[in-house]
Amino acid sequence: MADFIETSKSRNAKRTYDKIADADTFESVVSAFAADSTMGLTRKEAGAETYKTRIDYFDAAGEDKGYLNFYASDKTAYEDMASLLKGTEAAETAAGVGGSASTDSTEDTWSAKFSCSLGEDTFTVTITREYMLVNGFELDETLAAVETWADTQTALGGQSA
Repeated sequence: MADFIETSKSRNAKRTYDKIADADTFESVVSAFAADSTMGLTRKEAGAETYKTRIDYFDAAGEDKGYLNFYASDKTAYEDMASLLKGTEAAETAAGVGGSASTDSTEDTWSAKFSCSLGEDTFTVTITREYMLVNGFELDETLAAVETWADTQTALGGQSA
């Protein structure tokens, strides 16, 4: 009979912070992570990015008539589509309201995921509007490297570099 042999001890850590105010700031943080060389990561591959916005539709009397959630894979498409959906009579007419539309920015969510390695330790880093998650790491040094970097990012609850 063959027994299972433990091959790793996967750990996760989550850092929460105040909501990132806007997509530009979020994109700046994601770009800073992608470009950083201070963590000593031996591999850092960008994965999926997701941007979600909500467009609320109102009739001519200002009554709420519905909403639409829109998901995009990059910031430009997210901004372009939000602008189109809330700013054209055709979109408002297609929604069947004939009134107006607006973005509910409190519903906006953004996330970016990276597959990373620090030496032999492989893990993922997910940055969102409200938290940063490090999944699947084994070594304290890995978490310390990512945390030290995050401490330099004001938007992630750290002190400005």
